[in-house]
Amino acid sequence: MKKGGGWMLGKDPSFRRVFAADDIAEPLASVKEGDAERARMLFGTRNFDVIGYEEEGRVIGFLEKGQVGDFGDLKQSVRKFEVKHLISENTDLLECLKLLQEKNRLFVINKSEVDAIVTLADIQKPAVRMLFFGIITFFEKNASRLIQEVFPDNSWTKVLPAHRREKAETTYQKLIERNTEIDLISCTQLSDKAGILEKDDLLRERYVQLSRTKAGKFFNRIIRLRDDLAHAQSLTVWFEEKEVTELMSMLIELTERINTRLS
Repeated sequence: MKKGGGWMLGKDPSFRRVFAADDIAEPLASVKEGDAERARMLFGTRNFDVIGYEEEGRVIGFLEKGQVGDFGDLKQSVRKFEVKHLISENTDLLECLKLLQEKNRLFVINKSEVDAIVTLADIQKPAVRMLFFGIITFFEKNASRLIQEVFPDNSWTKVLPAHRREKAETTYQKLIERNTEIDLISCTQLSDKAGILEKDDLLRERYVQLSRTKAGKFFNRIIRLRDDLAHAQSLTVWFEEKEVTELMSMLIELTERINTRLS
């Protein structure tokens, strides 16, 4: 991961992990005038949708598959870069993903030169999954601390359905028997913690800032995403629905509101 750029959540040092556009970018293959065969190979054999076009050793624009009129005169088909096409290598990953949902591809500037590209195919990469899983995990950790503070002496168990409370207590007792130092809230699942924030009017209004119905739908989507991440399911549908970056942004804001209370 690149240093000096990217995204950080809150002030908790345990989550100071930087994810930037460069963590999912691929080198931009390029051609120059006279590289007709190479251009055909990149579009055909390699099946690239876009390749860069060089002049005097610098990539000045790009060529699109199916849009090259004459391979003997590549320059006439070159599209010049526009500001909307470009991001820095240090653009934080969540912001990069937001832009990618609208643009389908972005070109990455490194030291004033375009040398890489990010496309929708890159959303499946480990850095994206690590980022999303990290955001959810960080929320769960801070939700646990908030619940313990608001409901001392495990009084939060009264909010849980009986079967969920019993499951947490059973897990807790097993861990105690193994001499594992742990608290009861850590034996609950993400859905339990989300359920407490959803059902307690004070917590929901102050931190979630959604109606109970909307809070329930929001947390269900978060849990579904976490499950998909845990089981290595494709993220394509999440991006097609254009909801995943909005979900993550909302969860970050919620976690930061909780952090403010705990700091």
